[in-house]
Amino acid sequence: MPGFGRVPLSDIWAMLDECAPGFTKNERMHNWCIYYGALTYPSLPKGEHGKKNPEIELGHLKRLARHFGILDCARRCIPALK
Repeated sequence: MPGFGRVPLSDIWAMLDECAPGFTKNERMHNWCIYYGALTYPSLPKGEHGKKNPEIELGHLKRLARHFGILDCARRCIPALK
């Protein structure tokens, strides 16, 4: 169970698979750069170093979903966004 206000990165990838089909990701030193259609979200954090499935704060996820215009779908996939 994720901590209050946090979502496991694996849940974010699953949500993007469903809500943003065809998205791509590029791992950088401190964050992920996410591409969907003609849009880019350049600052999804990688989370705590050394964790295989780090938890990401909901604010980052909500900002990403708004940026890509998939907030309604993201809320269905990740109830904590409501």
